[in-house]
Amino acid sequence: MRNKKWVTALVYVILICVSFVMVYPFLWMLSASFKTNADIIQNPLNLLPQKWTLDGYRAIKTMSGYSIWHYLKNSIIISAGTTALVVVSTAMGGYALYRKRDLPLFGILEKSFMISMMYPAVLLLIPLYVIVIGSKFLYGTGNYLGIILASSTGAWGAALPFFLFKQFFASVPYSLVEASTIDGATERQIFFWVMCPVMKPVILTATLISFLTSWGLWIPVLMLSKDMSTYTLASMLVNINSELGVDLSQTAALSTVVTLPVVLIFLLTQRKVMDGIAAGSVKG
Repeated sequence: MRNKKWVTALVYVILICVSFVMVYPFLWMLSASFKTNADIIQNPLNLLPQKWTLDGYRAIKTMSGYSIWHYLKNSIIISAGTTALVVVSTAMGGYALYRKRDLPLFGILEKSFMISMMYPAVLLLIPLYVIVIGSKFLYGTGNYLGIILASSTGAWGAALPFFLFKQFFASVPYSLVEASTIDGATERQIFFWVMCPVMKPVILTATLISFLTSWGLWIPVLMLSKDMSTYTLASMLVNINSELGVDLSQTAALSTVVTLPVVLIFLLTQRKVMDGIAAGSVKG
């Protein structure tokens, strides 16, 4: 019995050490946002600032002529638009494969999502740039459409939600659809009235995964923005550092602002996310 207690204690010590190693960079970032640049350079590993300051946060109140609230608004618009497009398209795509798997080219559609998870998303930069620039309604000052469209492609976050929906539909008894069809329901009614209530956990999980992924995307934003009016918080995090130098305190403060919302959302919804992943990964 005593040996079991020692083993349990040792396991907890190891887990605490591993957790600290994983959490330490986040704690360092949070601490550095309240430090001066000199303090960060002279005491790089200390978590407690020698002198607490809000200079980093004051520096990011206005960046490149726009307030931080402007970039926050852009982040919300682009992330919400990307999430809505990804969830709706992947849910319908998964349902289409469930209902009409033998239709021509549907197998190619399924394999294309799988392939998109295997190659770097940066390979799509030139094709996406040409498509968006060539379509006048997708590109321009204050235009979010091209950025949202690029951010919702399979390589940047649509593949995983698609496979969650696909695996979920594979576990749904087909007799449910047949009964609805006998009752006279159309495909639209079956999808929205029968399937959507059943797949709420997967919809929530796909929504959260897509939102958390799109929140940190910066490559499509920098590539497809005509000017800084459509920049997000994540893209500004890349843009604030220049050839003239790096403001460590400002960078840490903006990194904290970018990171905190997604961390809080995940902590509040992690159980439902795990439940949704489990629901979408079990095949009946």
